[in-house]
Amino acid sequence: QSTHNVYYIKPMSLWHKVAFLTSILVCIAVVLFFIWGLPCDMAQCGKETVNSLSWDRTLTGLELKGRMHLVGGNLIAILRGALWGKSRGVKFPAGGGGVVALLGKTGTESYWLKLSVLPRYIDCSMSELIASGVRTCLVVGENGYLAAIDPISGNRIWNVRTPNEKTYPQPKDIDVPVPIPDMDSDGIGDLVTLSRFAKGHHRLAFISGKTGVLIKEPPLSNDCIQVTDLKFDYTTSTVHFTCSTHIKSRQMSYEVKEIKSRTGKSSLDRVVIPEEEHLRFVEGNNSAGEHKVIVSNSGTCPNDCSVSVNVTDFRNRTIWMYQAQRTYIMSPVSLHFKHSISGFLLKIWQWHSPAEKETKTVDGISVELIKERIILVTFNKSGNMHVVNASQTDIIQLCYDNECQPHLSFQTQSALIADLNGDGTQELISYFVTYRANNDDPPVILDKHSVDQWELESRVRVVRLEAELPKLYEAVSKH
Repeated sequence: QSTHNVYYIKPMSLWHKVAFLTSILVCIAVVLFFIWGLPCDMAQCGKETVNSLSWDRTLTGLELKGRMHLVGGNLIAILRGALWGKSRGVKFPAGGGGVVALLGKTGTESYWLKLSVLPRYIDCSMSELIASGVRTCLVVGENGYLAAIDPISGNRIWNVRTPNEKTYPQPKDIDVPVPIPDMDSDGIGDLVTLSRFAKGHHRLAFISGKTGVLIKEPPLSNDCIQVTDLKFDYTTSTVHFTCSTHIKSRQMSYEVKEIKSRTGKSSLDRVVIPEEEHLRFVEGNNSAGEHKVIVSNSGTCPNDCSVSVNVTDFRNRTIWMYQAQRTYIMSPVSLHFKHSISGFLLKIWQWHSPAEKETKTVDGISVELIKERIILVTFNKSGNMHVVNASQTDIIQLCYDNECQPHLSFQTQSALIADLNGDGTQELISYFVTYRANNDDPPVILDKHSVDQWELESRVRVVRLEAELPKLYEAVSKH
């Protein structure tokens, strides 16, 4: 006979239930307090998450070149493929290139676009060219290449083409087009550029901004050996350019009679930015508030070049200067921030002296070691100046004859100031290009095998520059 024990659990009283539930809620509250309460208050935590925009992206096998453009949240730049190393001919032909777009907030690759030629320039600032409500980017390449692309998707909208090769030759050796009002009544602004053929056979090329088809291509004076400096006067609908002959250079003009409406539009209107931001985007602008910067590069780098920099105040007095040999300074970037902070960003390339390196050459390829620095010269509302070395990077440059990678001329506009996430503060977007040697290969020891194993890299960095500057002044004032 088995015996079964029956256990009976007495139900909790009302007060026991209240105490039990209260203890659970208290535990949850403590956890939430430690997660959200201690680091910062709720509003500040959320704000910090939104404002914390910084990233670092490495792109292999390519060399970024020229200015980056911010359009529709994408950072867009042109590039060329690796000339040496294990990535040569992998992503892009050694003599070719393309376009790359990165998401501005994260640095994630948005799209790649391979081109049949090496791109020379990209311009995404023309408000006259609109596709799907977004400014179109124009890509200018070698051998007369010109294309319009959608900056969001990377799709080609058109390539320049002629309706009749006999009447309108396909453009050759063109400059960056200048936007002009609508000529062909299709509702989209059009373009004009110089198209250079053999000496004495140059032309103006008028191109449809909607389709890329040549509207007309009038020949220029046959005594023009070279044509340069194209400009368009909106008030008179006249194209102006410089014609250089064997004897002298002279200004010439061409009236565009197809344009019916004439306005007093200025060249700045082509850039779609707030009025107070115009100065930051003017080519060659060297002013920031009451201060100016003058950069003088001379000679041929790396062996015979030097630079001098002068920053002056409103009385034109020099308040900061810098001089160096075997050094080149890229195009200065003017800074106009909130908190009454202004100044200049200087990116410097300084080559190692011959005494600091023992470069060998193999099959004509040599190595140059470069120190890249970014210097900030800033002024607060009290006029106090601070000079800060913001970053320093070692760069390996390979050269063959007169061809180098990374190429100096491709890096002169490798820094951009822009608001990437719409929070009202400006970020610094900067890139540098270098060959990365194997861990076992000292960069000054060169042989054919080591060069074949090196990797070309382009590295893009985003730094919260404007948000950090007030902290910089606060830190400096405490010392």
